Amino acid sequence: MNDTFRQCTLPELKKGVRGRVYGITGGLQAVRRLQALGIIPGREIVKVSEMPLGGPVVVNVEQTQVALGFGLAKKVIVEVPSENSAGRQSKRR
Repeated sequence: MNDTFRQCTLPELKKGVRGRVYGITGGLQAVRRLQALGIIPGREIVKVSEMPLGGPVVVNVEQTQVALGFGLAKKVIVEVPSENSAGRQSKRR
């Protein structure tokens, strides 16, 4: 099994896919806001849902459900196993 990882932004992650926060691309205010919500590098995160057309993204972090605005969610870089192909799971027969 190959232990390589891919990085994607939180909105690019598919619903139900588990990943690990790799980093945050925003400024100090965005970093502090995300840290206050428990979203920090190294922490496991699962995407629960998202609204179309740039609406909020809902994730589970440490047994807590958090809703993030689309702009803030785009600043969260998530690392997922490469077999998920940035969250796109292969079709099973």
